[in-house]
Amino acid sequence: MQTQQVIETYSQGAAEYEAIMARYWHVERGPFIATLELSVGQTVLDAAVGTGLNLPAYPAGVQVTGVDLSEGMLEEARKKQVSADITLKISDLENLDLPDNSFDAAASGFTLCVVDNPVRALQEILRVTKPGALIAVLDYCKSRDPEVQKWQELIFDTASQTGFPTGKVKWNALMDYDELLYSSNLPIEVLQDARIESPNPFSCGCQLLLKNSKG
Repeated sequence: MQTQQVIETYSQGAAEYEAIMARYWHVERGPFIATLELSVGQTVLDAAVGTGLNLPAYPAGVQVTGVDLSEGMLEEARKKQVSADITLKISDLENLDLPDNSFDAAASGFTLCVVDNPVRALQEILRVTKPGALIAVLDYCKSRDPEVQKWQELIFDTASQTGFPTGKVKWNALMDYDELLYSSNLPIEVLQDARIESPNPFSCGCQLLLKNSKG
């Protein structure tokens, strides 16, 4: 997926994004963010914050930096009612303009299946989070069922190039989290790997809790 095309797609679909997510990929964000066990005064990176679906779930007293490449998505995020201290900025998840070891935790919602290089993006999240930081990931992913994988192979071109719904959301229908988590040699400890399996190739997902295990 070409980055500029993805930016244009998400900017054009920003106003409809949450309705699309609610219809096809709804997950409650409160329990998801709660896995980070955040405390007052901690700093959190919301990686590709989008329209800010995670933002209302962050507790008061936490400082959240939300980054995204789409100004249209950030405009929607600014409308959210939040308790935490939120900073939103344009930044490339594969090349974050943020210092090393800046954050106590990070969250990523439906992001790594969209970027060109998910390994690079996760490397950057690990770079800017502190050793021992918790990283919560919610995403679409490749099924572990070979029969469902066949359908994901068929929808791959449409999902990544045209989008589903057309021109609204683009993603990698063959996003392989087994490869990313267990074969990339990144300094992570997998604390939770919950897969959302479905016979519907559009509905396969995962919810992960990772620990930054860099030295």
